[in-house]
Amino acid sequence: MDYEQQKELYYLYAIPESKKIIREAFKCVAKIDFNKPHTPLLLTSGSNDKLIPASLNYTNYKKYAIDNSVTDYIEFKIHTHLVFGVPAWREEADVILHWLQGLK
Repeated sequence: MDYEQQKELYYLYAIPESKKIIREAFKCVAKIDFNKPHTPLLLTSGSNDKLIPASLNYTNYKKYAIDNSVTDYIEFKIHTHLVFGVPAWREEADVILHWLQGLK
């Protein structure tokens, strides 16, 4: 994206207090039992994501990938953190829809 498009999307979608939201996830109230069976879970990432790197999403995927639970991971090459508002959103939506349809 060029700078003007980045700036426009930032002012349109950025949440001023979003850092506080992320910090809350690391408090003791946010304990996750990764070994507990769960509903189907698809973790996605963008290889150019500067906010949450693909490696972090992949690490989370590995933690959730337990026996008897459907867990998948898809990394979208050259995509960023922002899914909507950019032309690539349709590609990601189509892949996710295909994944969901495979759960039947």
